[in-house]
Amino acid sequence: MTPMAIPTPPADRLLDPGPDLTDLVDRLVQPELAHRRLYTDPGLFELEMTRLFGPSWAYLAHDSEVPDAGDFVLRRLGRRQVLVVRGRDGVVRGLLNRCTHRGTTLVTEDRGCAKRFTCPYHGWGFDLDGRLAGLPVPDSYDRLHERPFDLGQVVLEDHRGFWFGTLAAEPMPLADWLGPALPWLDAHIDRHPGGKLKVLPTPVKQDYAGNWKLAWDNAADGLHATFAHRSYNLLGKQAETQTVLARNPAHTPMISRTLGHGHCVVDQRPGIPQGAWATMRPMPTCEALAASLTERAPDRRDWLDLATGNMVNLSLFPNLIFVGNQMMVVEPLAVDRSRLHFFLVLAEAAPEEVNLMRLRVDEDFVSFGTPDDLAMFERVQQGLAVPEEEWIDISRGDGAGDAIDDHGLVTGDIATEAPIRAYLAEWKRLMARPVPTRIRRSRVEAAVTRSRHAKEA
Repeated sequence: MTPMAIPTPPADRLLDPGPDLTDLVDRLVQPELAHRRLYTDPGLFELEMTRLFGPSWAYLAHDSEVPDAGDFVLRRLGRRQVLVVRGRDGVVRGLLNRCTHRGTTLVTEDRGCAKRFTCPYHGWGFDLDGRLAGLPVPDSYDRLHERPFDLGQVVLEDHRGFWFGTLAAEPMPLADWLGPALPWLDAHIDRHPGGKLKVLPTPVKQDYAGNWKLAWDNAADGLHATFAHRSYNLLGKQAETQTVLARNPAHTPMISRTLGHGHCVVDQRPGIPQGAWATMRPMPTCEALAASLTERAPDRRDWLDLATGNMVNLSLFPNLIFVGNQMMVVEPLAVDRSRLHFFLVLAEAAPEEVNLMRLRVDEDFVSFGTPDDLAMFERVQQGLAVPEEEWIDISRGDGAGDAIDDHGLVTGDIATEAPIRAYLAEWKRLMARPVPTRIRRSRVEAAVTRSRHAKEA
């Protein structure tokens, strides 16, 4: 097809979000092409921060991160800082990290435990449920009781301990948002004995000089692994380890599948009939740990497989990607700057050896593989700076091997670009027609909304 030429505005001018935005967004994302401005236009980036992160459901935290009353973690929905906190009543809430007096952020730490949140600017205090609990010289404020000074709240809903948040005025049930991705998420949870898992509180953080969507493009791209991860593959070959990354993606039974609402999954298991443990490379202490497990229970091969990744990469748009035994949370910082948070997940009910090996396994790819990806992201961002080259090709697999079911979901080999086309279709839907948003102020309003939609699901 012949792409439509689109003028490129000056880099320092924000895109006008006027009535013609729907037409512009439609032209930026075409059936087999994406325009460079998706990755380089600061105006589009700012609109993403309000039209993608906020109206849709985005992952915020796991139950295990806030086990006790007062425990909190600081997370983001676009530009919005959100405190995910467990109250004294046991309820987990999402409070905006913004004093309702003059707008000061209440918390700067990534996590902690608090009896209340006190503004460092003028001393206003807020309870764990967001209620205004006290302020200096209250008599100096006229009609204080008439004003909505309780902290703003987002709607939180959890699925088996995974908390997602939204500011949509009328959010769809979380189960509907997850849709066909829900069984894959359940399978990931059920892989852990008793469905019990624990997210370690100190993620590895890695920044790169590129747009956040480059990480999303990469998440379900099975073709790049053969080339971008060449050094990682050579290390595996020297250790005589089976690695799916080094194979020709056209000659394996591994698949990639779209799951609606921008979600997708890459299933590498069909290409590893010997099981996940066959991909395990020699690492410090792992040989002794594996021997200990085998001696204790020779028939429990599943314990060894549990120590490695499950060979299924699940991506939940717009910010959560399961890679091995890690959760990667994508945080946009600027149009050309992003941060990846790698949270290690432990299997709480598994033997100690399993989790000790998980630590070693997850250090491996983050140390030797992820830097390859970040280097490619930055090189792509640099290449997209050429204004005369407007278009990016995302056509691989379309009409040349991809299968489409009755629901419009696409299955292809692990090198198909169907997941890119699918998440950009969701991007276009959310960007073109903004979903109304609303801050909840009442202590119970957000919880009531969450419960109502959970029942509808």
